[in-house]
Amino acid sequence: MAYFTYWYLFPVAITIAVIAISAGISGTNFWIPVYLIWLGLDAKTGFWLALLTMIFGFGSGIIKNIRQKTINWYIVKEYLKITIPAGIIGSLLVPYAPSKLLLFAFSSFILAYGLFMLYKYYKSPTCTEKTDEVSHEKIYWMRAAIAGFLKGLIATGLGKLILPGILRHKKISSAAEAVGSTIFIIFIVNLAAVVFRLNPDFCSVLILQKTKIVQIMMWVAPGVVIGGQIGPAIASRLSKEAMQVYVGCLLVFVSMLIYLRAFALF
Repeated sequence: MAYFTYWYLFPVAITIAVIAISAGISGTNFWIPVYLIWLGLDAKTGFWLALLTMIFGFGSGIIKNIRQKTINWYIVKEYLKITIPAGIIGSLLVPYAPSKLLLFAFSSFILAYGLFMLYKYYKSPTCTEKTDEVSHEKIYWMRAAIAGFLKGLIATGLGKLILPGILRHKKISSAAEAVGSTIFIIFIVNLAAVVFRLNPDFCSVLILQKTKIVQIMMWVAPGVVIGGQIGPAIASRLSKEAMQVYVGCLLVFVSMLIYLRAFALF
């Protein structure tokens, strides 16, 4: 019966996966507060488990996007050239960073991004369609390097930073294709971050918590797989404005929770 302890994470997992994949951002933004605040895991274990969770969710989303033909392989290949090595570098620095610093950096980033999304929406509510924006043929190498590094270090930032540039690229035919391509990039860099965080000391920490981790993942993994199938379908129907508003509000809320956690108020 102990394996039913975390049954409630199943519907939570479906919801988070749908929100993340439909918006083309990493679900770690929402899993980190679940693992750190709700389940009481330590910061570095929570970050790693959030990355592991998104491998299941985004892996499912990739299958759905491939079926929908909403992945641009040229864009994926170009951005992976820089995001993978940058993500590995960020991951290798995690053991040297204090947990509170990681939490503060994570909270600050998602707060700034959430506010930016809301500001952009309210400033230009009528100018959000792709056809109204200037298209380009650029690959934003510097932005991709920063995004990959942040993904490796604080488990977020990749989708948020590269999606706007991908969305306006001339080879992208729709918002759903931009989101699908971004999801594939996040999945690969996520996988690299999970692997390269596994130094001997951290593996020892995970082994001590293996029973709890298994009990959590037996509910979370199938939930995010199901959500990963639903998310792309929603992305193809949502307007860009709707994604900006609901994700922006959620990120601001999450950042406040993690700030409190960082200052040991929970």
